[in-house]
Amino acid sequence: MTSDDSGAQDRRETKAAKHLEKARAGGEARADYDATQQAVEDKTVRLKALRLAKENAEKGL
Repeated sequence: MTSDDSGAQDRRETKAAKHLEKARAGGEARADYDATQQAVEDKTVRLKALRLAKENAEKGL
């Protein structure tokens, strides 16, 4: 192999490593997004249940 071949190999390896890092970071970002969305949905359901319970209690008075 010549030094040019070695340099090209190094560039390919660097590019592949960067690609893998971006994919990993993207997966983590997606997991964070999904967890946040789930927390919002859970809170919405809980608050709706509290609101309905309050309305029902007020109707009973």
